[in-house]
Amino acid sequence: MITMIRASVGPDSSNVRIRAARTITSFQRPERTSDGFILRLPATTMEPGAVDSSASATPLKCTAERIRDILVLRFRCAPTDTMTIRRDGQRDLVCTIRPLSDVKEDTQTPNNGQGKWSLDVIVIDAGHGGQDAGAEGVNGVYEKTVTLAIARKLRDRLREILPKTKVVMTRDSDVFIELYKRTQIANESGGKLFVSIHCNSMPTKPHPAHGCETYILRPGRNNDAARVASLENASVKFERSTQRYSGMTEDQIIIATMAQRSFVRLSESFASAIQKEVKKETPLADRGMSQAGFFVLVGASMPNVLVETGFLSNTTDAEYLASSKGQSALAQSLANAIRTYSASYERSLHH
Repeated sequence: MITMIRASVGPDSSNVRIRAARTITSFQRPERTSDGFILRLPATTMEPGAVDSSASATPLKCTAERIRDILVLRFRCAPTDTMTIRRDGQRDLVCTIRPLSDVKEDTQTPNNGQGKWSLDVIVIDAGHGGQDAGAEGVNGVYEKTVTLAIARKLRDRLREILPKTKVVMTRDSDVFIELYKRTQIANESGGKLFVSIHCNSMPTKPHPAHGCETYILRPGRNNDAARVASLENASVKFERSTQRYSGMTEDQIIIATMAQRSFVRLSESFASAIQKEVKKETPLADRGMSQAGFFVLVGASMPNVLVETGFLSNTTDAEYLASSKGQSALAQSLANAIRTYSASYERSLHH
């Protein structure tokens, strides 16, 4: 629960301090609007009167409203202002708004004149891990092992082809990271693109279903998409508390996709590029792009996709996914797709 929202206006910048009664577990990266910024805090409530009168003062105006279980904070400021957000301890967030001319560009950011909007941070999420093994293949290989191997190879390849881009891994070893923390890591690292790597599986093994499929976050269109989402969302049983997911109905997924509406086109473009490159670089069948309500994508404040690289329940796919050759080819496919997406993204910034 948010107990205080207080603003302070200085000569060069304005700060808004957001304080909660307990640890703030997640927040989305601020989204630019025509007259300011929006900050969304999922599964968050607010005490009556929490917004201090100073928070609605000129020149900075801050208002708050609750839409379903999301607390939406709106900041009104000049069109040329920028906004950054940081933690100050476990219970406080500090939002800083300043003119664009006062923001120092990150030396790691490509010099394209667009500053913080460039594709300077890519987040790779290796699905499952630790006690959550994921699907088990017909050959005995575990999903968590395959996804981590592909993620590591992808990281190394991106460092070669996009040396100015920071690559963040949600996990780099055999550990379990709670689903909500994965997008939290992405948001807090300033991620501009999020890719979650997984393997598909059918209930019966061996099974003829095969091929690679890439998903974006939206309610599932068919029973197969719902099955895949249910399979991946089952990872929540390994978390210390599943309470945050108890209300994650289709309506909540719709709300989450609305929060990501500004990223949908980019997510679709990235997903399409992935499928094209996998078809070109690997023998895996192209199952196309689909949509489903994956918990791991909820809350990502950036374009995001989930890749089901192949079926561990299929003898041919499982053998390929378990091989170093197959893992390298999939990593190369994803790297090529990211490079294609990056070039398209950078061009769009100049139009």
